[in-house]
Amino acid sequence: MPERSLGEWLAHLERIHPSSIDLGLTRVAVVARDLGLLPFMQRSLMIAGTNGKGSVAYSADAVLRAHGLSTGRYTSPHLLSFNERITLNAEPVADALILAAFAAIEHARGDTTLTYFEFATLAALWVFRRENVDIAILEIGLGGRLDAVNIVDSDVAVITAIDLDHQHWLGATVDEIAPEKAAIARPGRPVILAEANYPRTLFATLARIGAAVLRAGDDWSWREEGSRLNVSVDGQRLGLPIPLGLRAANVAAAVRACRYLLGDDFSEAAVKTGLADLVVPARCERRDLAGRELLVDVAHNPAAMAVLASFIKRLPLRRSVAMLGVMEDKDYAAMAHSLADCVDGACAVAIPGIARAAAPEAVWQALDRAGIAIAQTDFSLAGVWEQLLERTQIGDRIVVCGSFYTVAGILELLRADSSG
Repeated sequence: MPERSLGEWLAHLERIHPSSIDLGLTRVAVVARDLGLLPFMQRSLMIAGTNGKGSVAYSADAVLRAHGLSTGRYTSPHLLSFNERITLNAEPVADALILAAFAAIEHARGDTTLTYFEFATLAALWVFRRENVDIAILEIGLGGRLDAVNIVDSDVAVITAIDLDHQHWLGATVDEIAPEKAAIARPGRPVILAEANYPRTLFATLARIGAAVLRAGDDWSWREEGSRLNVSVDGQRLGLPIPLGLRAANVAAAVRACRYLLGDDFSEAAVKTGLADLVVPARCERRDLAGRELLVDVAHNPAAMAVLASFIKRLPLRRSVAMLGVMEDKDYAAMAHSLADCVDGACAVAIPGIARAAAPEAVWQALDRAGIAIAQTDFSLAGVWEQLLERTQIGDRIVVCGSFYTVAGILELLRADSSG
């Protein structure tokens, strides 16, 4: 049988499990042990939270590499190619390495069923072990307690802000969701809390686990002053740049985690170097579009949208229009109201081929109730994009936000236009 291409493998992974999400660690841990991936031998940083996980992962990666360490980073979902999920020293791994990992996992799993995400997680761990990275940076996909990434006993954990998201799987309230996130902590090992305030249920869970809690504002601190970030940790005061579009709390938490991992090798100069030119794709990312400004952000829930709105309001004033496409389980009414604070008009867009996508007509109604809906009859990605181009001129801003699929769709469209 000829070898599968990466595209063929990914299509195979989407077919072999009856559901796309099947939370639990038993199946994936069995296969991981058969592959020799557990216990995981590389030092590791694990990140959970509702929003900001990617910012912590990218920031920590940049800081650790600036100190001369080799890194493996696992994040999800991807924007344009699966390879983005698994990086070595910030570079997406080649198809050949992923194919080797998939083949090893397929052989080891036997009759054990694995989801697409579980396959991807095992592939990342397999690559990081094979390449013997100094530090593996692992982002939780959904929740924490039952997420496949949590088979690893990490050296240090970071928990970012917690808000309502994925309630169907994690719980209806923040008090119910917080323990799911806290479950990535391990007895006696540090868990860094990026924020000053969390639900009491989070602290109760961390106490039961016996984790060493390092809470912002208590065991360490950070303060944002304009574009500067002041972090105080272990008696050392650092004055650092804040990468454009990233929340100070998440950058600070990444720095605190790196301080623990690096110990006496930690250097303020290296931290500054690592953060100086850091750009996280699709997080308040700004591009020039023939004189217009394009702003793309994967703000896919109300908390993330509020952060995006705050960012836009701090930018130079421009006439702004937006495109919003989200999943059905999101509170897109709240998201529409946040958008109304920072744009002059907005369109809803369909997300084709995704069963969980919200009906664009329903999203448009939410935008209409918020007072910013632009009249539209075409909800297709290309149609909405063309409408926004027609309604804007040089100097205006186009904001593309919501689901990863929405942002990825526009980036694919732009890439096709530039190559065609």
